[in-house]
Amino acid sequence: MVKIENDCVGCSVPAYPCLGSACPYRNVKHYYCDNCNDEVEEGELYQYGNEQLCLDCIKNDLEVVK
Repeated sequence: MVKIENDCVGCSVPAYPCLGSACPYRNVKHYYCDNCNDEVEEGELYQYGNEQLCLDCIKNDLEVVK
């Protein structure tokens, strides 16, 4: 799943006030596997059936050919 999160780092100081909605840390995309809930990098989450999964979870769901 893709979540938009506030990753505020509290960088504002008197000479450099908070940028508010223009801050690049305010609305950051995070990618989480629907199965294991691990956070993955952008481009490492895949639509698999009705879920968004990491490759490890997809591989665990596949049957090995013998």
